[in-house]
Amino acid sequence: MAKIEQFTEEYIKKESKDKELLFKDFLNSKEPYTSIFKNNPWLLPPDFRKPLDLNKGRYWNTTVGRKHPYWKTKKLPTPTKEIKQIRKDFKKWGYALIEEGMSKKQCKRFIRRLLDQAKGEELAGLKSMTPSGQYVHTLINKGDVFRGCIEQDISSVQAGLLIETFLNETLGEGWICHSFLANGSEKGYYPQVLHIDQSPLSPWITEEAPALVNTLYIPQDVNEVNGGTLIIPGSHKNIIKAGSNGEVGKLPPAINLEAKAGTIMLFDGRLLHGTGVNKTNKIRFVAAMSNVKSWMRTQENWVISVDPKIIKNASPKLLHRMGMQAATYGATIEGFGMGAAGKVDESHGNIKPFREAFDKGEYIRVGELSPKSSQRQLKKKYTLKAAIKSAKEGSPR
Repeated sequence: MAKIEQFTEEYIKKESKDKELLFKDFLNSKEPYTSIFKNNPWLLPPDFRKPLDLNKGRYWNTTVGRKHPYWKTKKLPTPTKEIKQIRKDFKKWGYALIEEGMSKKQCKRFIRRLLDQAKGEELAGLKSMTPSGQYVHTLINKGDVFRGCIEQDISSVQAGLLIETFLNETLGEGWICHSFLANGSEKGYYPQVLHIDQSPLSPWITEEAPALVNTLYIPQDVNEVNGGTLIIPGSHKNIIKAGSNGEVGKLPPAINLEAKAGTIMLFDGRLLHGTGVNKTNKIRFVAAMSNVKSWMRTQENWVISVDPKIIKNASPKLLHRMGMQAATYGATIEGFGMGAAGKVDESHGNIKPFREAFDKGEYIRVGELSPKSSQRQLKKKYTLKAAIKSAKEGSPR
């Protein structure tokens, strides 16, 4: 076949000058962080190669809102059980606090299981360390209490119905769990770089509503002493104002979150936040359950990481939250799920049969076929065929 000049590497390279590339400046802008750091040098991250600078003037050397010179006269969110106030706080400040989101008993169960797991992973040589301290990943496999939180089961989190209602409002029904992990802050470690959790979408900014909403479980009292989460209240509005092709200007100062054990923080994926500095000798844990639109790629690859026993016994809701309910726009397998709406317990979109076949070593994929294929090839027990049959019978479980 004759070589077509316009399809050669040399020709394409010659015709691809920087100024001619589509969207190059936008996609390489590294916004919103470029303008955030340019216009707010005090937000530059610490040098992880050196001891932490504890002098004044940096974002991590701060205090809680009620003590902060700038914020103490502002009406920042305080813990409440009223959903109307939670909506107002979230819209204005980018976060809201649910008072007694977990009962004392639920909170005690949560932190005990988390601390035991953290110690067990350390002893097993699996301790996951970050510049801020130990993390515990994939909480779904590490206790019933955590699985209950993903489902907003009131036996694990008494504010479950409120949380679920709120997430339906902010993300739309059908949202899924992006990840659920515990963030530790330990003495002698570093603060996180303040960031927005919608960063993977950057430089695009969703201006009308967030595409990600966090549910932060707070099983211990947190404050400026033990590394309470750093936030810039209302910073989501600065991000929104800059939009998808603008700059973030000067920002107000950061503060530490102050909250009692059992509080649950809901916050916008566009809010600037990060792990604070712990000055005590005791590790401080919070657990972040991020939630996203159902078509988005999740941080945790649930389909592979979740224990088979949990898959087997999971409720339709838990399967859905793990992204194992396919829809036309996401998580389809070999076309299975095309046409599905992504609803809880929708038989046509349930990809559980594929995972179970995979676990048994019995997943048979559809490969090359033709009229010349042998009867043996044509009559294989393809997993797709079994899944379609199960869907038609309406018995995915």
